Amino acid sequence: MTNFATYVATPEKVLLWSEFVEELIEGQSLSHSQATKLMQGWYDGTIPPMLTGAILTILQMKGLTAEELTNTIQSLLSYSSLLTATSQNKSSLLSDICYIGEDRNSSFTISIAVAFVAAAAGVPVAKYGDNSVSRCAGFADLLEVLGVNLQNTIDKIQAAIPEVGITFLLASSVYPIFKTLAPLRQVIQVETVFNLLGSLANPLRPTGQVIILTKTHLLKIITQTLRKLGTQQAIVLCEREQLNEARLAQITDLAILFNGQVHIENLKLQELGLQFAPMRSLEWGNVQDNAEILRSVLQGRGTQAQQDVVTFNAALALQVGGVVPLGNHAYGICIAKEILRSGAAWSKLEELIKFFK
Repeated sequence: MTNFATYVATPEKVLLWSEFVEELIEGQSLSHSQATKLMQGWYDGTIPPMLTGAILTILQMKGLTAEELTNTIQSLLSYSSLLTATSQNKSSLLSDICYIGEDRNSSFTISIAVAFVAAAAGVPVAKYGDNSVSRCAGFADLLEVLGVNLQNTIDKIQAAIPEVGITFLLASSVYPIFKTLAPLRQVIQVETVFNLLGSLANPLRPTGQVIILTKTHLLKIITQTLRKLGTQQAIVLCEREQLNEARLAQITDLAILFNGQVHIENLKLQELGLQFAPMRSLEWGNVQDNAEILRSVLQGRGTQAQQDVVTFNAALALQVGGVVPLGNHAYGICIAKEILRSGAAWSKLEELIKFFK
């Protein structure tokens, strides 16, 4: 794969992609063959860095349809050795919990806490993501501070699921293109299609997912994409006050995918016995602060707002993981609260640290 820092553009390479860029500017949709060609161009290093920046920006401005996003994800998945190596039984449940978008308010990384609560409840979890590029801190940054070694072999990553009940995989380890494009994305400093790919292209292909959004218009697009990818069940949510990971806003919109059908509902979380949490109650300073909050919450401590927001998101994860019937939010909340009180979620984190040493 070409290093962008040493890339030398030639007229032939530029001409090869100029027509493609013009088509995107005109608003034409990205076909499956074009998505494949684009991904191959990034992997082969035939796309000049400046054109890559232009393509990422144009795609973001144009907005991806569910069909385009599905095509791009499928093209990226074809480059994962982990996908071909896995022997996951498609009838078994495997869940992922992630966010999509920018958390400019720096709330603590709730999805990691939710992953450990779900695993402690018996839901097999394969959490996929990476270090921070355009966000304050990615899950990898936090886990490394807590002592979780994320530099593991494919066999070790997969073995953690039956042995521990949870595993973590880095997008940049599974797909080298993430590492290659990271410097460019840091310069652009805006969301791109890779923010979506960093959450949706889990090569272990989870059967259930909880996806938390910051933009309401993505609710149907992401849900339709999950359906096209063959996800069995998922809950995609976006709170109307728009912060990554549902944080107990006044109203939260849910799109529930089950057996190929999508059901939309609106939740008033106060009706579930959870209190509205002001923004400042979930803010943190740096990765070390975040790690301390996570440790406190998983050990059954933390503030009421921190406990409640993890409890609600975990209730959704228990539903897609098959522990709780879909739609029974109250029951999921009860189970999640007990897991936090018992410290079982923290024990699960300690178990993973030992396994990945």
